[in-house]
Amino acid sequence: MDFLAWLSTVGGVCTTSRATELIAQRELRALRARGALWVPLRGWTALGGVHNDVTRALELGGVVTCASAFRAHGLWTPHRDQGLHIRVHRETHSARLATARRADGVHVHRLLGRIAEQRPWDGIDSIRTSLAVATSCVSAVDVLAAADAALHLGKLRSEDLAELRRQLPKSRGRILATATGLAGSGTESLFAAMLRRAGIRFVQQPELLPGEFFDFLIGTSLVVEIDSLAWHGSRAQMANDRRRDAELTALGYRVLRFTYEQVVFEPERVLRLVLGLVRRDVHERGLFPPEA
Repeated sequence: MDFLAWLSTVGGVCTTSRATELIAQRELRALRARGALWVPLRGWTALGGVHNDVTRALELGGVVTCASAFRAHGLWTPHRDQGLHIRVHRETHSARLATARRADGVHVHRLLGRIAEQRPWDGIDSIRTSLAVATSCVSAVDVLAAADAALHLGKLRSEDLAELRRQLPKSRGRILATATGLAGSGTESLFAAMLRRAGIRFVQQPELLPGEFFDFLIGTSLVVEIDSLAWHGSRAQMANDRRRDAELTALGYRVLRFTYEQVVFEPERVLRLVLGLVRRDVHERGLFPPEA
């Protein structure tokens, strides 16, 4: 694979040092001369015609981080956040920094002194660095949802998350304490956080049918499933959901289903419904006792 083809597969941007591991300096200069490449910031190379969040961040003197990096890594992203989050070196005071701070929709961040500065070769902060930045920017529950997603997808190791917690101030590290990777979606993380705040005990991903796992079990008999169009929108998926619900009901469980929109936009209503059942002790008795 030639250099231009490789660069297109990794997002169209890389550090010049990474580029020179793959192509000679003179070839790099030749590609720039004919417009196949351009320089968004000294020390960086981008494909001609590529203008995206990474090149914009570089032109402002930073790299993509926080919620913008979550999006790039395929993690949960706060639904209200449409801005560009960039991280600049903690000691930078360039003219670009002043421009970045004035730019519409741009959020400028610096790392805490105890966390080592790293320059990501693709212009997008690692998940670990992005989480560190996000603990002082986005809501705690959104940080937790991103961490859960990273663990669930195998993009972050639990030991790396534990090390990050040790590096952060206690108040910020505590945000990540309940990340387990059990949640299969950001909405499951939000729902779990909702239950914790209300003091409701639960089990995530219990195996209630042979070889089949469910989102939440509250008490002994209240099952909660969080539906999204991605995983529950097709006819086949909906038919499978109804089959699972019927089998659980036959065993004495109660099944509640909530959508992404309900969990994200109507959390008080969702919690009120769950609390109502818990206060009536429905979660401990069901229609009839589940089989042993």
